[in-house]
Amino acid sequence: MSAYAGAWLVPPAVRPALLALAVTTPGGMFGRFGGLGGAAAALLSPVPLPERAALAVGALVAGELLERTRRRGRELATRTFTDRLTGLHNYDFFVEALRAELARVRRYGGCTTLVLLDLDRFKAFNDRHGHGAGNRLLASVGQAVRREKRDADVAARFGGEEFAMLVAGRTSDGVVVAERVRHAIEEVTVARLDRHDVPDLVTASGGVATFPVDARDAEELFELADQALYAAKRRGRDCVVTAEELRGRPRLPSRRAG
Repeated sequence: MSAYAGAWLVPPAVRPALLALAVTTPGGMFGRFGGLGGAAAALLSPVPLPERAALAVGALVAGELLERTRRRGRELATRTFTDRLTGLHNYDFFVEALRAELARVRRYGGCTTLVLLDLDRFKAFNDRHGHGAGNRLLASVGQAVRREKRDADVAARFGGEEFAMLVAGRTSDGVVVAERVRHAIEEVTVARLDRHDVPDLVTASGGVATFPVDARDAEELFELADQALYAAKRRGRDCVVTAEELRGRPRLPSRRAG
């Protein structure tokens, strides 16, 4: 709610004065702090005391209502762009972040690196321990990713058991982060409903590609990172492969080996 709408919460006789304050008070009455500023300005205004009190109350109410509206908007935006199971960003947010980062690199120079990580034999894990344990595994992996990535890195659950990170810097920077996360995933344990830990060792394979060193656009960057991830699966899983290592080799179909 704006200050103009909040003006209708006070008596008609003082509405014009409240509207004037909304326009002239620095910052208007946008949000809770703006409402406090509007109330202070109202109390210092030259109108009679009853009108001043009504203006101050109207300012506080309007500011509080707008603050609540903004908070709901932030919560909605968070739910829209967050994967509820892992707490990481979701696919849509990550794709938009990647586009923005590539545009930044094109304009100002530098590099940005895409890391794809895929849990090894996740279907077998689900079949053996059930989908409940699989969901707890994904949630724990999400925590490991958030803990090990750098503050400037963007991380997301990219779909199913696949995770993606956008790392500012060269391929070597992406490999460092990918290896750190991969080792953290090896330490993840999942509790069954009977409170005993699932005995399976959890591992992940990773693929790394860098823009603009390896790829010319987002589509090619994803394809090369996916190729590197597939190569890591073929090497025996639980490792990280870079697009640079595959340079000059024929491209394979983009698929996963589980």
